[in-house]
Amino acid sequence: MFDYPFISPRWRKVLADLWGNKLRTLLVVMSIAVGVFAVGMVYSSYLMFARDLDISWRSAAPASASLYADPFDQELVDSVRSLRGVKEAEGRRNVDLRVRTASGEWRQMYLTAIPDYSKQKVNIIKSQSGAWPPGDGDVLLERSSISELGLQQGESIEVETADGHKRRLKITGVVYDPSQIPSFFSGRCYGYINMDTLAKVDEERKLDQVNFVVEPWVLKGKETAPIEAVGRRAWSKLEEGDTTVFWLQANKPGEHQLQSLIDALVMLLTVLGVLSLLLGTFLLVNTVSAILTQQVRQIGIMKAIGARRGQILRLYLCLVGFYGVLALLIAAPLGALAASAVTGFIAQVFNFNSGGVELSPRVLLLEVTAAIVVPLFAAILPIWSGTGVTVREAVSDYGIGNLTGKSRLDKWIERIVERIKFLSRPVLLSLRNTFRRKGRLVLTLLTLTVAGTVFMAVFSVRASLYSTLDDALDYFHYDIAVGFTQNYRSARIDHEILRVPGVKAAESWGFTSGRVLKDERKESEDEASKNVFILAPPVTTRMIQPKIIKGRWLLSEDESALVVNTETLKDNPQLKVGNQAVLKIGHRRLKLTVVGIAKSTLTGPIVYAPYPWFTAAVQEAGGARSVQIVAQSDDPREQTELARKIEEHVKKNNLRVQNVDITWEQKQRIRSQFDILIVFLLIMAVLLAFVGALGLMGTMGINVLERTREIGIMRAIGASSLAIAKIFVVEALCIGVLSWLLGVMLALPIAALLSYQVGMMFLESPLAFSFSFLGVAIWLVLSALLSVAASLLPARNAAKLSVREVLGYE
Repeated sequence: MFDYPFISPRWRKVLADLWGNKLRTLLVVMSIAVGVFAVGMVYSSYLMFARDLDISWRSAAPASASLYADPFDQELVDSVRSLRGVKEAEGRRNVDLRVRTASGEWRQMYLTAIPDYSKQKVNIIKSQSGAWPPGDGDVLLERSSISELGLQQGESIEVETADGHKRRLKITGVVYDPSQIPSFFSGRCYGYINMDTLAKVDEERKLDQVNFVVEPWVLKGKETAPIEAVGRRAWSKLEEGDTTVFWLQANKPGEHQLQSLIDALVMLLTVLGVLSLLLGTFLLVNTVSAILTQQVRQIGIMKAIGARRGQILRLYLCLVGFYGVLALLIAAPLGALAASAVTGFIAQVFNFNSGGVELSPRVLLLEVTAAIVVPLFAAILPIWSGTGVTVREAVSDYGIGNLTGKSRLDKWIERIVERIKFLSRPVLLSLRNTFRRKGRLVLTLLTLTVAGTVFMAVFSVRASLYSTLDDALDYFHYDIAVGFTQNYRSARIDHEILRVPGVKAAESWGFTSGRVLKDERKESEDEASKNVFILAPPVTTRMIQPKIIKGRWLLSEDESALVVNTETLKDNPQLKVGNQAVLKIGHRRLKLTVVGIAKSTLTGPIVYAPYPWFTAAVQEAGGARSVQIVAQSDDPREQTELARKIEEHVKKNNLRVQNVDITWEQKQRIRSQFDILIVFLLIMAVLLAFVGALGLMGTMGINVLERTREIGIMRAIGASSLAIAKIFVVEALCIGVLSWLLGVMLALPIAALLSYQVGMMFLESPLAFSFSFLGVAIWLVLSALLSVAASLLPARNAAKLSVREVLGYE
């Protein structure tokens, strides 16, 4: 086929090896290409993430920190701006209300009012289309909320205010707010209005948020502590203005607020790329070893006519190089396209601008290394070993004669096979054949075992994530929570809630925010912790179930007693059972004794105080700012309808509602966020399984070639095509089941380690580990199916061999 005079004999041999066994070439090229594709996609995606996220984030002039409080005037913003270390400060007003979507459902929405859109200097909002700035009675929608609402520019939205009045606002434009957590993650929609529109949604013309940027000299790398120190002084300034501050949010300098989540996804993709490359390299080593075994006589002939070992070594390295070049031609463009798609998807989910494909020289260099350099280095050892055969050994090679097992393992397998009487002879032969080429078996098992281990570990991570979420939400023993814009008498709240049909129980709580001081000194305010939420439930509450890990829960006779959760201890390690805690709430300082420590998961820093004593201590005796409700029905839809009825009822009775949270919806939203991670992990497992299947198919194809004479003997004594095909299918099935057993043993520790790492990256605490036996069962089925599918073509080729073809085989 390649008898061209201008092609040297060595190149004709290389081309003949490539073209003479197209299936083998395809398998090797595909296995290398998968690894190169994964490596190129990951690195290119990482570079585009870093580029696009940084550009989008910095273009917004992000705030160093933000303070959220009860409504206040512009003078307090000016006082924060005057603080030492503050470069710029701006105020906003956030209104939490309900909005009707295009489908008729009611969703939570934040309307943000900005005093002057033309003079923004912090957390800058940019116009994407339509009017700018918003006019009186108009609203600009944040682009991540468009799909959530199902509405478009030019239409109107219907909102329901805290007083229960329904208003219509015209959508006159779309904006981009890089500093806002996307609607997908927050579960809320975002709109932007001017200060005049506040009156139309029943809100006073005041501010409730301060965003500030610190001077460069304040910063110390990526540390947030210097920013928090300035934030505490700003907190005190707002409190001096007689307003209650609820939250201080400090941001890592120059880092997107979802950076840790994005970094975790990039890390998982990196693991995918490295594993795919390694497994593809194992398959290459397997194939090269088999080629050398098959071509022992050719090597002997080349040596007999004067070829040196180094020349033969270069000949086979050229073959490997060709495999790599072909893989590179396939994988490089596909990797670039995949990186663009991944970046676009992540940009949409995390709400930043994607700059499109970037063909970086660094990516191309890495792909060349992965496609050519790594396979060449991996192939040197088997080629060097294979080309070391002497002319006498090569000429006396008979193919299968030297495959007879003599090791202890072979003898042990023979004894086991001999004792199995109920299996047919072809199946027994398959069991023996499985262990004939142990080196090849090890490499094949390695690819399949790694794929299976990752697959089963992914299901265990999924189970652990859901278990952690269930544990966290087991804290909530209520179905609906309603927060109010101010304190109301708890008796009045409970009375109104219980009037709504479908309510089984209701419980009003005191709620506020404060800071933990190290001691009672005035100076300690500048060293205070970040804010904590203070809940004051009845001590006999059944609405929550904190898990006490030290000390005890609150008792009815407790007065200045306090239970803190483990999240609070991160900033306040001095809080131990029996120690005194000083809480600063507004202008008041309360001394309490820590009586218990509760575990926290997904709940933030919370401390608990007994309701009667606490509300009296803050001069709000008998008052409450939230109510927790248990529904009579367990049906999620009925609970959602009940929440809507409750909101309408209390608003009609002059109780101003700030937010309504439904427990099952929160759980579903958090699960959907976790599912992004699970999808990436499953993609990783599927790609690895694909490489493993390629490896098994290559192994079985090589086995067919090696056993050509053996097949001929079976043909000569009357073996049918089905019986011969069955031998190879059963052998592949044995390898698949064996890899499953090894994968199960490895999956438990790998899943535990992966669950720990994912928990630390996403939640800053380990996940509640749960091993998934469902994943084990699914992979058993998949490994069996993959094994059978991978063996079908080699088995078909074996079954088609005739006695004449076998006799002519060299």
